[in-house]
Amino acid sequence: MLQDIQIQGTEDGSATLYLPGLLETYHSNKGALGESWHVYIQNGLLPKLSEASSLTILEVGFGTGLNVLLSLEATSEQHSIRMMSLEPYLLSLPLLASYYQHFEQVPKHLSCLPTLLASEQVQTIQAGFQFQLIPSKLEDLSKTQMAFDGPIDLVYFDAFAPSKQPEVWQIDCFKKLYESMAHKGRLVTYCAQGQFKRHLKQIGFEVYNPPGAFGKREMTVAIKP
Repeated sequence: MLQDIQIQGTEDGSATLYLPGLLETYHSNKGALGESWHVYIQNGLLPKLSEASSLTILEVGFGTGLNVLLSLEATSEQHSIRMMSLEPYLLSLPLLASYYQHFEQVPKHLSCLPTLLASEQVQTIQAGFQFQLIPSKLEDLSKTQMAFDGPIDLVYFDAFAPSKQPEVWQIDCFKKLYESMAHKGRLVTYCAQGQFKRHLKQIGFEVYNPPGAFGKREMTVAIKP
């Protein structure tokens, strides 16, 4: 799956990765940095931080680590963040180092990347921010793999598109997430596919579709009542 990965520039001065085997990129070609900030930080993390300063976050798809780096940037030592990220296909540090060299402005906490990649056991990345990287698929994930107990307040759902990675978009995966989430828990993703949204509503989520990044008509926010 990870063979022959290519680094490609995007329109906002950041970069993405292209997987020839999937005919898929990790981010929008209009801007990796802008898309991640809009979907996961602006529509996910910041609204939850306005409700509480202590959060447990689960990310489905660590990928290049960009969402975690931006989460570090958006939080401070006044917050208490416990973040877990799933990634069954972990990219190498040399590849990611080369990738971030293509950013006109690198993420503020890029120096934390080696620690993030070595965090199968929980690491304190900065004051108020603990992190665990779990080498598992969502469909195979068990609670025993998760270092942090208690319900999840926020889910970054950043898997490849349903047409490319259909197994992770099955309704049973979202049932698993729903059952693990707190009251008013929030799931955010770039995807606004109709069947996906129907699955969320069927499970019991309240589904909202704010504008997506870079003029994309919709993204998805799902709230557990």
